[in-house]
Amino acid sequence: MSSKQLRQKLIALDKMGHRLRQGGSLAKIERHRAKGKLTARERIAKLLDPGTFQELDLWGTPMATGTLTDYKKGPADGVAVGYGEVNDRPIYVWSQDVTVFGGTVATVHARKITMVMEKALQARIPIVGIIDSEGPRIEDAIQYYRFYSPESMVYFQTMASGVIPQISLIMGPCVGEMAISASLADFVFMVKKTSHMLIAPPPEGKTAEKVGDASVHAQDTGCCDMLAEDDEECLQRCRELLSYLPSHNRELPPIVDTGDDPNRRENELLEIVPFNMKKAFDMRRIISLIVDNGRLFEIKQQWATNLITGFARLGGQTAGIIANNPQSLGGSLTLDAADKMARFVRFCDAFNIPLVWLADTPAFMPAVEEETRGLIRHGCKVVFSNAEASVPQITIAIRKLYGGGGVAMPGTTLGGDLDIAWPSVERGLMGAEAAASIIYKRELRALKDKDEAALKERHAQRVSEMQQRLRGLEREWGQEFIDPRNTRPFLIKALKIFAHRQENRPPRKHENMRL
Repeated sequence: MSSKQLRQKLIALDKMGHRLRQGGSLAKIERHRAKGKLTARERIAKLLDPGTFQELDLWGTPMATGTLTDYKKGPADGVAVGYGEVNDRPIYVWSQDVTVFGGTVATVHARKITMVMEKALQARIPIVGIIDSEGPRIEDAIQYYRFYSPESMVYFQTMASGVIPQISLIMGPCVGEMAISASLADFVFMVKKTSHMLIAPPPEGKTAEKVGDASVHAQDTGCCDMLAEDDEECLQRCRELLSYLPSHNRELPPIVDTGDDPNRRENELLEIVPFNMKKAFDMRRIISLIVDNGRLFEIKQQWATNLITGFARLGGQTAGIIANNPQSLGGSLTLDAADKMARFVRFCDAFNIPLVWLADTPAFMPAVEEETRGLIRHGCKVVFSNAEASVPQITIAIRKLYGGGGVAMPGTTLGGDLDIAWPSVERGLMGAEAAASIIYKRELRALKDKDEAALKERHAQRVSEMQQRLRGLEREWGQEFIDPRNTRPFLIKALKIFAHRQENRPPRKHENMRL
């Protein structure tokens, strides 16, 4: 082939490639953008560092025979796949194009996605899937059963679980089997008003958007880990999340120079926590005063709000933060909170992210509805995940820590490294008031019908005595009291000490955790 023929070939390929990368017709693209949505490749460009995307298998369409006319029938089969970089670190990415066949999944479409899933697993780098699909393509129904084969998307997602980070960005419809695939990822992001997720068709009189609304999954089902206002925020938040994570499970999380003084002390920490156990306080404010630059990347913020989970940095090192929220249900633990905690702990443990617990809980909520929904079974998940974790674990007992709360916010009882307390802590089987009511029941009952004023005085006296006894017990259980103002420098130094922690465990295929 002469150089002239080669140039002509390159021009033809460039022309066809440009048309394929356009996706659907200009009219479809304009309708798509009118909804406030970016196109498939615009999303990839916003996610990745500029100029780093290398698209693969652009020419893979089910009807292509080599002519431009045939390629136009299903450009790239409605999905862009390839690799690039986020913050100068490599990732694989795939993005469905709803302007081509509605982003529906068929044989070639699924093959392209599974190809990059397999390559991401082999390369040991994260993979991000951008979902905008109406589900399976009916015309390709016979071949589509390959979705369930060992070469399928869900197979490679399962094999990659705990090996490389997987993130699903639902930025449109996510229907049928795609909903299962999306939820197999470590984190699921959704966009308000423009994304929805459901498996089965909605019942009569209901719309898919209503049943599978992003806010429903963020607040009620817990299927959504991060709810974004629009496409732009969703992609930027994904970039931020990746900055906290290692590329794979044999690597430590990246160290980032945040410019925040590791020896910073905060006087405000002396004023936040009231000694009155019935009064709430702002746990997020405590977190913001402790972590680098006050930044917490919160996970599942709107679901199980009595527990706070998220990523932060301490001296530049990624840490998983788990904290009770006394502003929601008094910080008590529920079965949803148990699921939220267990899921987060297991992710952090799989990817070498140390855990910091900030405890203030009256234990599991004593409610009939919780018990009858399976609180015991869900509570077992917390015990399993906490005991199984082998990463550094540090617990700071902020205030109350009663009963089963000591297992859920584990200290050293389940293999953690440090159990530290603020002087405001009160720990025991139950709170001082409840304990006094039981222990001094007869004494208080004798005063009940005789002298109301004497009863109140004696009850207050006994509660005060119980508080002193419970706070005395902390000296037995805790390893050290620290000045709240020193919490940040204490944690940073402790994480350095335990950075290379190792623990030998009995050999086994896997644990048999109650799911």
